[in-house]
Amino acid sequence: MKTNSISTVKVTRQRINQTKNNQHRKIKKTSSRVVHITAGLSHQNTSRSVSNPTIDNLRKDKSFQSKVNNNNSIALNQHQDDKPLSLNLSKVKDAWANPMNYHNRRSNQNLNNKKKKKYTRSCLIWLLLVLVLLIITGLIVLIVFLTKSKTSSTTTTNIVNPVLRWNASGITIAGVTGMSGINASQLDNPWGLALTYDNTLYVTDRYNNRVQQFVSGSTVGITVAGHSNGMSNSMLNSLFFPSKILLDSNENLYIADGFNNRGLYWAKSSNSGVLIAGTGVSGSALDQLNFTYDIARNWNSDITYLADYYNNRVMGYRSGNTTGFVIAGDNGAGGNYTQLNGPIAIYFDSLTNSFLIANFNCHNIVRWTLGANNWTLVVGSINGLPGSTSTLLFAPTGLTLDPMGNLYVADLANHRIQLFLNGEMNATTIAGKTGQLGNDSMSLNQPYTIALDNQLNLYVADNQNHR
Repeated sequence: MKTNSISTVKVTRQRINQTKNNQHRKIKKTSSRVVHITAGLSHQNTSRSVSNPTIDNLRKDKSFQSKVNNNNSIALNQHQDDKPLSLNLSKVKDAWANPMNYHNRRSNQNLNNKKKKKYTRSCLIWLLLVLVLLIITGLIVLIVFLTKSKTSSTTTTNIVNPVLRWNASGITIAGVTGMSGINASQLDNPWGLALTYDNTLYVTDRYNNRVQQFVSGSTVGITVAGHSNGMSNSMLNSLFFPSKILLDSNENLYIADGFNNRGLYWAKSSNSGVLIAGTGVSGSALDQLNFTYDIARNWNSDITYLADYYNNRVMGYRSGNTTGFVIAGDNGAGGNYTQLNGPIAIYFDSLTNSFLIANFNCHNIVRWTLGANNWTLVVGSINGLPGSTSTLLFAPTGLTLDPMGNLYVADLANHRIQLFLNGEMNATTIAGKTGQLGNDSMSLNQPYTIALDNQLNLYVADNQNHR
């Protein structure tokens, strides 16, 4: 019994050893091959530490070993990028043998990936900050540029609107003797003035019944209308107390022939005039005038206008027709908005299609728009009162505008020339002395008419100083 037990035990041990040897040979044979492994390892399994006892159990697990196929490959899907990986068996064995090292390498790889993402995010943040700073800088530069441009524009505007100034003393260019007379270098009560672009001056030598021409730089006059000897009559080759004159671009003359109660057109170098208004007989009919003091033209419509002084109206005459039509007034003498009182000077403003009228007996300048039934006050007293302050006038007799719309007025009884800036009613005296007549270079004595050349130099018909 005892012997049998021992023999039985031996047989059993031999079988066990044989089985182990067979298993060992299988494992050894398998480990010499390269395999492609496919295993479903979760993110949690790859990121946590695996203990050695677990690895030992996996090694002994026959079910795991049976997953090695004939091609010696396994497909491994990683959680991070879900792409199959081809791994050398030696790496797998190394992972089996040193699980902690494998885990550390995987952890370091994940950490590096996180750092790269962190660095990328930081770069993006810095890039955005730089872009914001560039945008802010650009806006600041743009604002500074626009501010400087606005300042420059303002400066330019100031240059375009200069301060107007004239010398306090004048230069005598005609009538140098200062005494009335009939010779070629003398004048007798000059009234009207007209200038050409080359500053040739035309003067109505009123009491000598003629129009004199003074070439620039010369003080000797040439008679261009009327008679040089001062003879007056109603013939078309004569004048009788001519008042104001007007020149066209060809130096043809338009003459308000005062005491002859008519308007004349006198062509350049002609010996006589052509009747364009009135009949030569005073009256109040539409074909009559009663002492014409001033003349104006609307060059666009070819209409001539005359200040009909004693009829207290302004008349218009179309080319070829000596019968006129009323433009302003003709409602009797008075200070009402529909009346005129001694219209002595007129100026047609083509920009506003209106007339500026010197209302002699009401001591003001009014504007009468074509087609209107009344005037509006420009400067002076609305009640028709005379005065010597900067806002008042005393018997105004002449007026003109410059290209900027500034108004110049010959303030007869105040012996001065007043400048009213466009839109203002407070004047500046630019020639003469208020209320003081005189014959020196800084004084005037009843200035009747004014004119401007293209440089805004001022010309004054200083009536009682005969210059």
